[in-house]
Amino acid sequence: MRHSTVFILASCLALVCLLNPSDALADVRDKKTIITTNAPLKIPNNTLLPAGKYVVKLLDSQGTRNIVQIFNERQDKLYATVLAIPNYRLKPAEETEFTFWETPAGQAMALRSWFYPGDTYGVEFTYPKAAATQLARESSKTVPTVYSKSEKPSELMTARIGAATSEGKEAELETEVYTAPAEAQNESGEATTAQSSGETR
Repeated sequence: MRHSTVFILASCLALVCLLNPSDALADVRDKKTIITTNAPLKIPNNTLLPAGKYVVKLLDSQGTRNIVQIFNERQDKLYATVLAIPNYRLKPAEETEFTFWETPAGQAMALRSWFYPGDTYGVEFTYPKAAATQLARESSKTVPTVYSKSEKPSELMTARIGAATSEGKEAELETEVYTAPAEAQNESGEATTAQSSGETR
């Protein structure tokens, strides 16, 4: 099967991701990004978003985990609060980049990961067990799973994380994907990231 990134690039007419020019100077702390879709989009809490504009940004939390919130364009309606795990790459994204899980023809694409411009560090979204198992079967990939029925940030901060395989079994996360590569570490061995400019051209 084709990799999900290749799949979405080949399907650019189905889903288009843009940063609204008026929000180009976003606060790099929350990495606010506007995603525009002309097709339905499935998000990690199994909500199906109709075509439109949505705001994706990091929740300002005190913990070490990444919690992402998805709002409508006006940010007066919260659709999801999602736990995400670090995903690393050697080359920084030049523009905002979203990837999606492969789904059967005719079904909505499912949000997979998000990289902010200038960062080698992005996030991959976790899915509840049932949804993760379904995506794993459809894509023949291992899908990150969060074992929590709550979207409360305080509970997501301590929720157990695992993965679902295409065979429907529980598994550990693929450490080679979710561990900072040597080139992205400093001399002390701690992961480092490129400073985002907060702009997308």
